[in-house]
Amino acid sequence: MASRINPALKIKGEPFYSQHMQFQRAKGKTKTKKAKRRAKLKFRHIFFYLLLIGGIFYSVQKSYLFLISWDKLEIKDMTVVCRNPEVKQEIQQNLENIKAGNILLFDIGHLQEELAAHRWVKEVRIRKIFPSTLRIEIKDRTPLALLKRENFYLIDEEGIHLERIQSREELDLPLLVDSNNFKKDYKEKLELAWECLRSLSPSEQEQLDVLDLSEYENIIVQLKKRKTWLILGNDRFSQKIKEFQKYSARLGRFGNLEYADLRFPDRFIIKPKKNPHKSAIPKSKREAN
Repeated sequence: MASRINPALKIKGEPFYSQHMQFQRAKGKTKTKKAKRRAKLKFRHIFFYLLLIGGIFYSVQKSYLFLISWDKLEIKDMTVVCRNPEVKQEIQQNLENIKAGNILLFDIGHLQEELAAHRWVKEVRIRKIFPSTLRIEIKDRTPLALLKRENFYLIDEEGIHLERIQSREELDLPLLVDSNNFKKDYKEKLELAWECLRSLSPSEQEQLDVLDLSEYENIIVQLKKRKTWLILGNDRFSQKIKEFQKYSARLGRFGNLEYADLRFPDRFIIKPKKNPHKSAIPKSKREAN
């Protein structure tokens, strides 16, 4: 005789949707979708589109020709912005000979290249201000030192010769010298000079008179109030100058010094002058004296 072991469990396991469901159509009329007819492209449609496109291109061409020949778009004013009045005046004089023409056709890149070739110009920005103005912004170069290379030249951080100076007394700037007239390692020596100047405070920079760069990776400086040459090497420039000034009173008992070598920690190597009217820059072979 067959029997169910756990009939309650079987009943619970049956899905509740096991009963048959009947489909019933909704009441009322049903909407049926009609098949759409494809529109046939006829010759008149193609001709209309071609005529429309041609009319657009014709209008654009006529508008362009009108704009490039419109008097109100002719460049009439070139505004120069520069902090250096002398550079500004010189640039304005050069612009007077330029026929700018229509502002839409004007080539900004060509003018930027011409102005950037000026020795005092570092950066140039040109903007078109409609309807008839060009705004020219000039960033001029900043002179940092005087360079002695047969003549005196005013130079900036990149070593560009800005102006030829007749006498160094015209400007209160440090003088850079080289026994070989900077024929070798020009950029490297300038970078070492700027590193030295940047490490000094403004008051310390004012005390500098000459920076001798004859030896590679070695700066020899001379202060304005003291004619002693200070051999600084290639690091700790400010600290070495301060140490020399700190002990300058003790070193005074040796009289006027020709040079003081400060490259070695905790000691000075000095050489008193034999003849006070004769001064010489020390060479590396004489450092052992």
